[in-house]
Amino acid sequence: VFIVDVHGTDRICQSGTLVVDSNADIDPHIHRLLAMTMPLRPDDLGSASFKKRHGIRYACVAGAMANGISSVELVTAAGRAQMIGFFGSAGLSRHELENALIRLTTEASAIPWGVNLIHAPGSPDREAMMVDLYLKYGVRCISAAGYLRLTLPLILYRLRGIHRAADGAVVCPNRVIGKVSRMETARQFLSPPPAKIVARLRETGKITEAEAELSCYVSVADDITAEADSGGHTDNRPAINLLPSMLALRDECREKFAYANTPGI
Repeated sequence: VFIVDVHGTDRICQSGTLVVDSNADIDPHIHRLLAMTMPLRPDDLGSASFKKRHGIRYACVAGAMANGISSVELVTAAGRAQMIGFFGSAGLSRHELENALIRLTTEASAIPWGVNLIHAPGSPDREAMMVDLYLKYGVRCISAAGYLRLTLPLILYRLRGIHRAADGAVVCPNRVIGKVSRMETARQFLSPPPAKIVARLRETGKITEAEAELSCYVSVADDITAEADSGGHTDNRPAINLLPSMLALRDECREKFAYANTPGI
């Protein structure tokens, strides 16, 4: 979009040729350029690092609505559209969830996708079961929701397979997007895994010594979803206040822990 001076009047046009001409002021067909904007395409929007991290073209996420409402079909459609979708695993039986994972690993093997992991404080075995299935079927991205405190299954998922690349960089093959509405919960996701949980996982043989040693170099979450008021199950903070606070917290944690890659919000 170009804004040009046409005989003293501002006009707008969307085509033309930019010229540098000393005689422009006397040429009636050349108008002085006042301002311009370059084209802005949908794939120009959003964080470049977020898109690269998740292998997507558009910075758009289809959230994980429970009971399979965010279905295999929805998730695969989002992936084929070069976005990322999360299967809504909450409320499903082990059999239903496993069947969905089998379909996703087959039908969505070449596109980005993820699965929800919802905290179940009254059913810790269910959370462990879900993580076991995610590790079994090679789920590489989860949306972790409903957490007040981090748990062993969540940290196990995050640290399983962590290693150093040939160039020395620490690589976490399992990505976590933490969905949070409170600052104290966001801080946990933006910090390295708690040492006590890491030690417990190491003692029980869930992770290796090498995986435990590398845990201090990464945050629990690669990205954070700042969940504002969304139907009553948050603390009802408006997004206009919540988002800047979490961005400031992200920057604080980045400086404190000196992560190689900055978590996204």
